[in-house]
Amino acid sequence: MVVRGRKNRRRIDQTAVRAAAVGFAARAARFLGVLLALGALAVGAAWGTRHLKAWLFTSPTFAIEQFAFEGIEHAEEAELIRLGGIRPGDNIFEADLALAERAMAAHPWVEQATIDRVYPRKLKVQIVEHQPAALTDLGGLYYVNPSGKAFKRLVPGESADLPILRGVGREEYSAAPEDGEALFKEALDAMALYREAGLEPRAEVSEIGIDKLEGLTFFLGDDAVAVKLGQGELEKKFTRLGQLFDELSRRGARAEVIRLDNRTRPGWVAVQLAEAAQRRGQ
Repeated sequence: MVVRGRKNRRRIDQTAVRAAAVGFAARAARFLGVLLALGALAVGAAWGTRHLKAWLFTSPTFAIEQFAFEGIEHAEEAELIRLGGIRPGDNIFEADLALAERAMAAHPWVEQATIDRVYPRKLKVQIVEHQPAALTDLGGLYYVNPSGKAFKRLVPGESADLPILRGVGREEYSAAPEDGEALFKEALDAMALYREAGLEPRAEVSEIGIDKLEGLTFFLGDDAVAVKLGQGELEKKFTRLGQLFDELSRRGARAEVIRLDNRTRPGWVAVQLAEAAQRRGQ
């Protein structure tokens, strides 16, 4: 019995080995099949990607045929398209939008350009233009935006119905544009306060004189009445100026020079009447 038992165990062990071998071969075959399938998918995907990319970049379906501009008031679409370097018929995927945005922003009227793709064949171009707030003489009249930047020279046919900022010359502005822009912005901020005080309908600002030491001087109306504001406390000064306008109107008088720049007595207002100035000149 012992001998037969050993033979039986030997036969059982060999059967288990063969079964294990068969199972391993099956698992290996399945694993190899998975690898082959994945490889086939990868090859197919790579082939498909190349052909898809070739189609996207060459198909007439994606040839640009329209530029949709928004925000344009002064710049011309044709000029912006020329500057941007993207032509009708160019592929929408190959168009370098960042480069085109920078190129369009080089137009003198354009402060910022943003371009978006609208598939399959359109580019949407959003333009933010400089807003002229005043003019300044820099060897010729230039538009100045609310930030104080002189951005474009005035050419015949363009509007010149804006206040003129004087006191910063061309050489000074060219040498230190940031300083010049800060002075221009200070003057424009003062003009904004003048409007907020409700004074503009009574006397429009025609010019603003800028002096680093003496401060600002407004010239009002067709008569160019000089209002010397000096520096600081502009809200209070414009309140006093409004009260002075009321008093002059009540008296039927006209001022030639108004001084609100007394540093030792900030609350004082000195007025030189136009009639008095005429009498002195006789």
